Amino acid sequence: MHDVKEVFRDQEAPAGRIVRAIAAIGAATASQLVKSTGLARSTVSTLLSELKDCGIVLELDTKSNGFGRPSQLLSLNPATGRCAGVLLGLGEIRIVICDLAHTVLSDVWFEMRRDYTPEEAAEQIKDNLTRQCASLDLAIEDLLGVGLAISAPLSYDGRVLNGDVLPTWGGVDLAAIFSKHLECPLHAENESHCGALAEMTWGAAIGEKDFVLYKFDLGVGGAIVRDGVVQRGFNGSAAEFGHIALDPNGSLCRCGNRGCLQTFVGGYHLMRHAEEFGGQPVTIDQFIERAREGRLGYRRLIEDAAEKAGWGMGVTATILNPPLFIIVGKLATIGEAFTNPLKRSFARHTLPPPDQVADMPRPRFVVGKFLGNDDTVLGAVALVLHQHGRVANRSETRIKSTAA
Repeated sequence: MHDVKEVFRDQEAPAGRIVRAIAAIGAATASQLVKSTGLARSTVSTLLSELKDCGIVLELDTKSNGFGRPSQLLSLNPATGRCAGVLLGLGEIRIVICDLAHTVLSDVWFEMRRDYTPEEAAEQIKDNLTRQCASLDLAIEDLLGVGLAISAPLSYDGRVLNGDVLPTWGGVDLAAIFSKHLECPLHAENESHCGALAEMTWGAAIGEKDFVLYKFDLGVGGAIVRDGVVQRGFNGSAAEFGHIALDPNGSLCRCGNRGCLQTFVGGYHLMRHAEEFGGQPVTIDQFIERAREGRLGYRRLIEDAAEKAGWGMGVTATILNPPLFIIVGKLATIGEAFTNPLKRSFARHTLPPPDQVADMPRPRFVVGKFLGNDDTVLGAVALVLHQHGRVANRSETRIKSTAA
């Protein structure tokens, strides 16, 4: 008999590959599972029968494409497992618990002091997650895993490399600290990488195997996805697009360099300029609302920011040549006043120029589904569903994983 915890966590077993594939997709046909797992059709068929007999996999309504026999949709039994996602924000923490059918069962947030420590975060998460689990008749150790999303790149063994939102966390070993408080498998990743997983699981990137995500918010982040896998790079810091240097003599960035993309496009930068000409403090939400209204000054700031955003994305396209860009973050909610000048700038800063090779295929631009923090916290859940960003818990040897 199969046990869902053992099956889900076994990185090599064929049954585990099937269960994780269904968890990542939400519902799938046998043919989709053959393609996504690379297993033989006969193997998939045999294991699905066993998993259905164990109550781990359920049959849903059939799926028809209008031709031939309808395909049977398969889902994981929601009652067989739960997982949690945690957003480590600037002055708050948010925790979501989902079942394996992607249903949100609990969603809470609580305030933290501005410069809270990792130890304080771990203790508060344990206390709040314990209460959330108790309301669902669970214990933390019953969870299939907890995903942690943080505004910083992470090494493969769970160390914070640097951070703009939580700058004092640089060098912190998340695996060591959080495993003392959470008795279940831990997964940790940069928030923009989590955003890409959320778009792949629930949003604009469903079915997309190759794309680049750009997040324009208080800062600028991103993700590179190739063959359905979020690329973390050599040391875990891939796709830090906000730190593409556009002007070596420009403004000082929080990273210590000058003229980084986010010094031109990041919300912190734009709010500061709005305060200079307005003479009073401006929140990011106020800035977005006034930019949408097209207020004088705000319109110019957005056009200038979009020009630099398109430049940075053009640099990215010249190197990676992706078929799709997904744009997320609060600046994306401004709409065409931001995206149109961004696309025009992109066309000027990428190769080949459109006026030279008119029939050359061009990347698509899509605004993502998740434009606030839902992408981050749901992406933290997706870390568990995709078995991505795995770090050690107290009873395990630290694992270096690039699994999607």
